[in-house]
Amino acid sequence: MATLLLIVACALLTCIYLDLTRRLASRKLLAFAKANNCSPVREAQDQTWPWGLDRLYALLTAHRNGKVALNDYMAPPLYEHKTLQRQSIGGSYVIETAEPAIAQAILSTQSSDFALGSTRRRVFRPVEGPGISAFTSDGADWHYARAVLRTSFARERLNDLEATEGNLGIMFEAIEASGADGWTGVIDLQPLVYRFVLDSATKFLSGESVESQTAFMKRKTAMSDLAISDGFAESFDTVLHWPFLRFRLRGLAFLGTSATFRKANKTLERFLKYAIDKKLSSEKSDNPKSTQSMLSGLTEKTRDPNYLRAQLTGLLFAGRDATGSLILLTLLLLSHHPEIYTKLRSLVLATFPEPPGTPLNHTHLQFLPLPPPHHQRDAAPLLSTPPELPGQQIQLDIYAMHRRKDLWGDDALDFRPERWEDLKRSALLEEGWAFIPFSRGPKQYALTEASYCLVRFVQRFDRLAPDPDDPGKGANIKKAIAVAMAPAEAKLKLHRAET
Repeated sequence: MATLLLIVACALLTCIYLDLTRRLASRKLLAFAKANNCSPVREAQDQTWPWGLDRLYALLTAHRNGKVALNDYMAPPLYEHKTLQRQSIGGSYVIETAEPAIAQAILSTQSSDFALGSTRRRVFRPVEGPGISAFTSDGADWHYARAVLRTSFARERLNDLEATEGNLGIMFEAIEASGADGWTGVIDLQPLVYRFVLDSATKFLSGESVESQTAFMKRKTAMSDLAISDGFAESFDTVLHWPFLRFRLRGLAFLGTSATFRKANKTLERFLKYAIDKKLSSEKSDNPKSTQSMLSGLTEKTRDPNYLRAQLTGLLFAGRDATGSLILLTLLLLSHHPEIYTKLRSLVLATFPEPPGTPLNHTHLQFLPLPPPHHQRDAAPLLSTPPELPGQQIQLDIYAMHRRKDLWGDDALDFRPERWEDLKRSALLEEGWAFIPFSRGPKQYALTEASYCLVRFVQRFDRLAPDPDDPGKGANIKKAIAVAMAPAEAKLKLHRAET
């Protein structure tokens, strides 16, 4: 009985403490807002349970219930009120915003007042390990990590297009052969595109591809031993999907784990250890191609394996998810808009009149107008406030900001590339903060890789058609959230162009 009373008393004291903490934080927030001539932050009205557990449950079960979490739960509240405050797991309060001016302050003009914070580090620590990366670090650590990466990107070729061409050829081989009418059956392009990007990214970053596409096709080679024995691509997918759950759990992120996740994480760790150990133990080569990888540039700055692992992990996540989701969403949307695909194909064939097998270069790829808002990576960094309110979490909802009708017009949710021909919309691009693809981060690698892949797709296939059994279209395409937003699946039919 005494034990039960003690538990009840502790629970009651905890609730009182959390309530007092919330009230004090609210007072500080109001004082800060008044000092900076800001309006009060509205409370979100789409959750009623403590800690927002009802909303969390809705988010986690959206796909099962035929909903799209981003479209049905996360973005709509910010269409009406551009900045909201809501309670999250553990009782802490999070400010969500889709305001370009706030994005500019956080990412540029007042960036020194903000930091990624501890939550993001807790979310990714099991994957990144004890090292420091630009993906999760702050302050001096962040500046050092960014400087190292910037130097490496400047020294190395952004993309090995010869390797990209080879990986594309293998992916096209894996696509089902067309029938007598030239059409393939319904194909889920998602795993094929992800394996293509993963193979290209591992080659670019470590100097050695895992050859996951080849492994999947059961053509075992020495280079693909790891991919076959450990199911590298599948393990990588598993690892990528857990951070979203850990992020939603916030203070209880340590609960976001499982035996499957830990096993998959071990597979990723083995690959990174193999690549890093091989690079560190190898003698310097006179072959210029031996230095054309991101890892080569990083090892010139440091030989700390933990640091190298953390950097490669962040780059691998961003490289595969950002590039893969961009390609998949573009193809999926084009399949629902055949008139736009026909126009794009005419543009591609006019720009590249040579046969499809003719090599492309970086200059050729600059023509491709990529991309409208639907295609961009969704990110929600956690940031701490200025010194007056240390620890206040702010979430930039870039997905919602890119779909605000007051900024982009009543057709903001529609796929309409012609939007960029509108002078008002073009002005928003020049201002630079209403449209911030990749959170204004480096995007050359992703855009070059995506452009190359899309050009080859358009050259090879003259028509795309969506899965006739899939009702999702445009803004209603079912999406999955991992490190980036992507379609839950990308089922299409492809028509092979006559050669």
